[in-house]
Order: sequence, then structure tokens, then C-alpha cells
Amino acid sequence: MAVAAPVPRANAPEKTDRRSPPARLDEIAHLEFGDPRMASQIQLGARVVQRKIPIILRGQTGTGKEVFAQALHSISPLSSGPFVPVNCASLPENLIESELFGYRAGAFTGAQREGRRGKIVQANGGTLFLDEIGDMPLALQARLLRVIEEHEVTPLGAETTVKVNFQLISASHRNLLELLHSGLFREDLYYRLKGFELNLPPLAERVDKLPLIHHLLEAETDGDPPELTREAEQALLSYAWPGNIRQLRHVLQMAIALCDGQPIRCEDLPAEVTQRAPQAAAPAASHMAAQPVPHADDDADLSALNAIQLNERETVLALLEENRWNVSNVAKALGISRNTLYRKMRRLHIRLSHDGSGGDPSLGDTSSHAHHA
Repeated sequence: MAVAAPVPRANAPEKTDRRSPPARLDEIAHLEFGDPRMASQIQLGARVVQRKIPIILRGQTGTGKEVFAQALHSISPLSSGPFVPVNCASLPENLIESELFGYRAGAFTGAQREGRRGKIVQANGGTLFLDEIGDMPLALQARLLRVIEEHEVTPLGAETTVKVNFQLISASHRNLLELLHSGLFREDLYYRLKGFELNLPPLAERVDKLPLIHHLLEAETDGDPPELTREAEQALLSYAWPGNIRQLRHVLQMAIALCDGQPIRCEDLPAEVTQRAPQAAAPAASHMAAQPVPHADDDADLSALNAIQLNERETVLALLEENRWNVSNVAKALGISRNTLYRKMRRLHIRLSHDGSGGDPSLGDTSSHAHHA
């Protein structure tokens, strides 16, 4: 007797690729500005934070670890909760314990009459960001380990515990493994914190300085930033930036104040930034080879673009040609920021190359031509 084939369930869930990008990745992808190392760390972080795995951020001072942590919080399952940062290096040792764990009323002389909720309790339902975790005293490391393991905290002077649930992100510019081997960091805490480690590259090693500079200028001027002279742009791109993004932001803030709405010149920049800048007559091609504008792969296949995207590509190309490849003017014509236009050009496989004649002042007064993949 023939056996009837099983009838498929009407509402059977479709199988999904577990390696597909997180749905909200696009909300923080702008942090990369075209730098491949940053893009890689963003994608990894976006996956890990979905599972509430503890994350350690490694990077030099000023590389934007707190901004990165806030971005991860914004796409985490606990994004509706608070983001609570604690800088373990800036707090006196005798205050870290009460700041982290809180205390009940009258717990010690000088305590607030009504007691105080610690940062850990404040972060309940959200993200706790422990910056410069390597500076936390050993005695408090043991208490923090207990909180992570038991998901509860006991305020100073209290007899009852408080249940907590939070995403933990730690950060340090120091090598925690070296601190561990030196006896300055607990091994058990180290492996509890290091669910996953992400590394933020120093600004000197990033290839996205130009769009990052434009982004910071726009952020500091509410979207109406001054232009950069070619010499000032070369100085900013050539400088080593030991203070990383934090130093760059401060330099641009000062330049905006000094330029009085005119294009930013070398005279508006600190001496340490300009003293090693290349001469204005230096070949533009070699300069741009060291600091390329973000672009799609040279061998990109346009067949990956649909009809709408191909039409949009031709529109953008026409505008670029019409405006002699002045990215600022094209962005204004489209009603978008330069950073958005750079991202759009990457998606549409439009690459900027430079031959050193004429062109966009935002790109070092060099001519730019489309690379048709």
C-alpha cells in the first residue's frame, strides 16, 4: 500500500544562516569610515554582544573605546537599559568600592543619609562599561569577580544582596595578560572578563583619516564645517597623532575657533602638527597613496548591483563629473553629508583616484576620476 507523503507544516519557520550579519549592524557600521580593521572589529563586536558575552576592548588612550562601547550597547539586547561608564583610573582607590557597589544609609562616616546605589546596580538591565580595568585594585577585583559569577551585588554595610543583569564591557590600554603575570591582575577575573577581545587600531595606522576628519568637523559645527586648505589637510594626514582621535578632536576644535569660518590653514593648527608636514609642492599622488580615500575593491563586480543601484551610480557619477569631482559640492547637491556620500560611493563601486591636477579642495586639491569596476 502506498504511503502518503507527509504534508509540510504551513507555518514551519524558514532556516536562517546563523552567520548572517546582525540585523542592527548598519546602525554602528558608520564607525569604520572605510577602515578595514575597524570594520572587522565592528562586525565581530555586533555578533558577540547579541549573546551578552563579556567583551574587552584593547586600544591606546584616545582611540574611542567608550564611543565603541556605547555603539555596542545601542545594538545589544539590553539597549533599552542604561549605559553606565566607570573610569577605574580616575577614581581614588578609597572611592572605587563605594562607586561600584554602593552603600546603605550610615554605612560609614560621611555617607549620604539615604545611602547610594552603586554603578553596578545602576547598570542593571543595561551595560556596565569599566574603562581602564587594569587599574582596579586587587581587593576589588575579587568582589567584581563574585558579582560576575553570581549576578548579584552586596552594597557596603548591607546584609542583603541585589540581583543584577547587565552586559559587561571592559577596556584597557594596558596589556592585562602582562599585569596577570606580574601579579597585578587576578587570573580568574581576567578569563571572566575576556569572553571576547576586540582591538581598536591607533589613529596613525588607520586608512580612513580623511573622512574621519570631515566627520569630526561636521560634528563640531552642526553640519556646516569649514573647508581645509591643501597644506592643512596634508599636515593633519601626515601627523602621527599619539593622542589618537581624542587629540584630533581637540586640534579640530581649536582650528574651528581660530579660522573664523574661513578655510582652516596651517596657521590654525598647533606647531607640533605642522612642523613635520610635507611641503605644499610634494607630489599629490604619493600623498594620496599613503592616505587613500575609502573605496570599494578595485575588482568589484557591477553585476552585484540591481537596476536601481546602477541608475543611482550613473546619477552620482554624472554629478561628480559636473562638479569636477568636488565631493563637498556633490554632497550639498544631494542634501547629504560628505561621509554619507563616501559610503554611498563605496556601495556603488565608485573609487576615487588622484592624478595631481585640479579638483576637490576637500581631497587635497587633486583631481579625481572614477574607477569603473
